[in-house]
Amino acid sequence: MARRDRDPLEIVSLRQLRYFNAAMQSSSFVEAARTCSISQPALSEQIALLEDALGTRLFERVGRRASPTQAALQLHLRMTACMGDLQAALRATGESSVDLSGRVRIGLVQSYGACWVAPAVHSLQVQWPDLAVSLIRRTASALIDGVARGDFDFVVTFDVQDREDLEIERCFKEPYVAICPAPSRRPIRLKKLAGERLALLPTEYAMRRQIEQLFAAQGLRPNVHFESDSLEDLIDAVRTTGLTAVVNAATALSLQVSGATRIDEPTLVRTSCLVRARNRYHTRAALRLWDSLADMASEMQTKMRPFSSRS
Repeated sequence: MARRDRDPLEIVSLRQLRYFNAAMQSSSFVEAARTCSISQPALSEQIALLEDALGTRLFERVGRRASPTQAALQLHLRMTACMGDLQAALRATGESSVDLSGRVRIGLVQSYGACWVAPAVHSLQVQWPDLAVSLIRRTASALIDGVARGDFDFVVTFDVQDREDLEIERCFKEPYVAICPAPSRRPIRLKKLAGERLALLPTEYAMRRQIEQLFAAQGLRPNVHFESDSLEDLIDAVRTTGLTAVVNAATALSLQVSGATRIDEPTLVRTSCLVRARNRYHTRAALRLWDSLADMASEMQTKMRPFSSRS
């Protein structure tokens, strides 16, 4: 049987894949070897054997530098999810007790941290001290790409379109609100908001694009004086320079902002979502955290009512 017709698992070792993964995540073979606690020649030899087994070059070697080829980039992209699943499955083999342990990787948009995700995490960690959680903040689009690759156990984001490879649980709706120097009990109209000096997220954020599209549809143009990818910076701009910030209601809750003004525009709303990959192994700890966040959805919806009611 020709080598290319054989099962790759018969000719490629897990050790070789581990060394390859380290090389892809390091700036050099020397650094990768140090990470794997072996010598650099030993690591280079194993990667050469992997290249021979696969019948393709994974690194272009120029002097002491080794640059990954396109084949290596594609292999690493696919391996990231598979290796994460394998690690989770091996760790879960001994999960026979009722205790929750291990590490759960949660990706999230920044506004859901303090008001929703962190309380759920802290509550479970009080019960199960061995439970470790990593919270990784990304933009909405980066989160969806990450969960599909296997970078996260699940993500907490908003307005996700249905996909066959993703399981999506829609949790609660939240409007956008204006944080003004002189808050009003009456909703602010879009035309008046357009005349305010605004502090907004940059254009790579979905919320900013939605706001600008709505302004454009009504022949208006936002008067943007300050941009930042930090919601804390936007709120600080209101306090220190008298600007008006437009944020989602969860941000107002997370940052404990008082006096948020409702915007008189029903389409400025989004739906929070929990998202995980289908057909991928999920640890008991990840499943329990998912359920805990889903259980809190009705409580979060109640907290949104003051921002959503109409005068």
